[in-house]
Amino acid sequence: MKKIIGIVASLFLDTGALAQHTTNPAPETPEAGVQRTIQQLFDGMRKNDSTMVKATIGPKARLLTVMEKDGQTMVQETPFSEFVKSVGTPRGVLLDERLLRYEIRVDGPLAIAWTPYEFYVGDKFSHCGVDAFQLCRTPDGWKIIQITDTRRKDNCTK
Repeated sequence: MKKIIGIVASLFLDTGALAQHTTNPAPETPEAGVQRTIQQLFDGMRKNDSTMVKATIGPKARLLTVMEKDGQTMVQETPFSEFVKSVGTPRGVLLDERLLRYEIRVDGPLAIAWTPYEFYVGDKFSHCGVDAFQLCRTPDGWKIIQITDTRRKDNCTK
């Protein structure tokens, strides 16, 4: 009888451990966390939700655009506060930056992501380019500390 009780008890313990294991999802990989943060930035942009966008940005974040003008390469910086204000301003038209893929590299608390994109204003194609993100891992998750982008109208997949 003790043997039967022992077998039944071990079955319940194993079932409990199995149930606990199946209800706790696997921890998120750093790459998945980086991608989720970037996706939240663009979801917030599409929703005109500046709070959602601000939640993705780390301290001292920078927003840079590398462009060529009159044969010269230039770097233009836009304060993140202006970008966030712009995101929260309803326009009556959807601003939709569509990322084509992610190339993510992580080293401890630092991550980079290379994301080619196409930009649409409403349903109309505007331009394409690449976003190069730098992120840092904080106690609140991955935060964007810099975005450097390019913008062009030629050599796009569209």
